[in-house]
Amino acid sequence: MKKYLVYLYIIVTTGAVYACNNDEPIDTANSIFTDTEQDVTGFDTWLLNNFVRPYNVQVKYRLDDTETDVQYDLVPADYDKAVALMKVVKHVWMSAYDEIWGVDQTRIYVPKLIHLIGNVAYTQSGEILGQAEGGLKVTLLRVNELDFSKIDPAMLNEYYFKTMHHEFTHILNQKKPYDPAFERISEGKYVGSDWYQQTTNKALGQGFISPYAMDRATEDFAEMVSMYVTNTAAQWEAWLRMAGGTGRPIIEKKFKIVYDYMNDSWGINLDELRTIVQRRQNEIPLLDLSTL
Repeated sequence: MKKYLVYLYIIVTTGAVYACNNDEPIDTANSIFTDTEQDVTGFDTWLLNNFVRPYNVQVKYRLDDTETDVQYDLVPADYDKAVALMKVVKHVWMSAYDEIWGVDQTRIYVPKLIHLIGNVAYTQSGEILGQAEGGLKVTLLRVNELDFSKIDPAMLNEYYFKTMHHEFTHILNQKKPYDPAFERISEGKYVGSDWYQQTTNKALGQGFISPYAMDRATEDFAEMVSMYVTNTAAQWEAWLRMAGGTGRPIIEKKFKIVYDYMNDSWGINLDELRTIVQRRQNEIPLLDLSTL
């Protein structure tokens, strides 16, 4: 789903145009809507060296109406928070996969555009935390809510790390399909856009690792990967216990397909990836998130 920012076009009559001629000129210097070229910032140079050159990935942090959707009222990402977030993204997401299979492999499969949005977008099903489009683009939202003066790993995990790994799994699935037996395990239990009405306990009891996994099989698969690598082994086991005698065997059966797919199709050991991701998440407080 694409996003487009709503433009407000004001149609004026001749008399209104004449009246406006007596008004003060409109100051467009600070407008986010401008046809003039943007000055190259230190952040642009950093992105060139850390995303464009090593990964062939473009990062858009200025609001671009061609990348947004008219049904959402969206605002630009704050410059300083965009800097901090992209440092975190590089460290926790892309560099984690570099450790697993090397930068040359990461470069092939990462999305070619990362788009940052300042606020959150809402649908009937709830908040949109991230989107992947055709394996080419990932959108990350609510950048302006970040407070890096008091880092909350749980919040970053919920809003960004989990989303990034989830969306990246979609990209991998688009390149190489997984075993269709996965979709038959919980066939008939997916609830589509009504997933947001489910509780965590209910989802687990029916064999889903999260309420969002109940949307459809593709989301179920991606949730398995993202929830596994962004949480500790103890947390994963706690969820399985909560799933009980009915839900646990279903989750374990589905996860076996997920684990084998990532290992056999991509050479990614999910246990090794989880160890790397957990370590890198814990290193966030040690990062310099302000200096370019």
